[in-house]
Amino acid sequence: MMKQLFFLLFSLSLFTAKSQFVIEKKEVPDSAYTIPMINTSYAYQWSGAEMSDRFGNNSNVGASVTVKTKKNWYFGIKGNFLFGAAVTDEKVLRNIITSDGFVIDNDGRLTDIYLGQRGSSFFAIGGKMFNVIAPNKNSGILIYGGPGFLQHKISIKFQDDIASLTDEHKKGYDRFSVGFAANAFVGYLFLSKNRLLNFFGGFDYTIGWTKSLRKYNFDTREVDTDLHTNTLYGIRLGWIIRLNKRQNQEYYYR
Repeated sequence: MMKQLFFLLFSLSLFTAKSQFVIEKKEVPDSAYTIPMINTSYAYQWSGAEMSDRFGNNSNVGASVTVKTKKNWYFGIKGNFLFGAAVTDEKVLRNIITSDGFVIDNDGRLTDIYLGQRGSSFFAIGGKMFNVIAPNKNSGILIYGGPGFLQHKISIKFQDDIASLTDEHKKGYDRFSVGFAANAFVGYLFLSKNRLLNFFGGFDYTIGWTKSLRKYNFDTREVDTDLHTNTLYGIRLGWIIRLNKRQNQEYYYR
């Protein structure tokens, strides 16, 4: 009986001593950090200025590599792929389509033609994040802008062989244009403390001044040497992969 009582008292004393040295996690204070990021995004855009004479609304898929500094400056590079817009200029193929809107292929059959938009843009960007309306030091209102270039053309698709629309002949109809552009964004950047939820969203605006790279337009029988103003604007939503190391957690004994 005495041995059992002694063992019980000894066990209780060990447990009490151990409880005095419990390791506890100390909260890491909320601080602003330098955070490199890889971002993917989607925007639905409306066409404006002279671009709306050629294309309707489009979709824009983008990717960027950016850095938010400890002082909340924001800079990086971004690229976008444009697609999905309907061609509003219905007279592009006026001299090879029938009255019903078809084209005759090499075998004498009526063939459907599908017109759409293809394009891309690239920008170097810089701006600032303002730590307002934010749950932590690394989130807030984001504003940036920067220079770059914009290119676009009319995509011409069909199934059968058409002598008047070979790859070389398409160049006389596709209006391939390239030029200087500028991009601006105003929105919200959210970077969670647990790193699991990171996103951005806001208003995206692009203005470009493009010129045709084609020597001759077959449908108008003219050379296009004019400088055209193109605008695109819409809502962009994106997901962020953070590349910064997890902040060290502090421990202490009591």
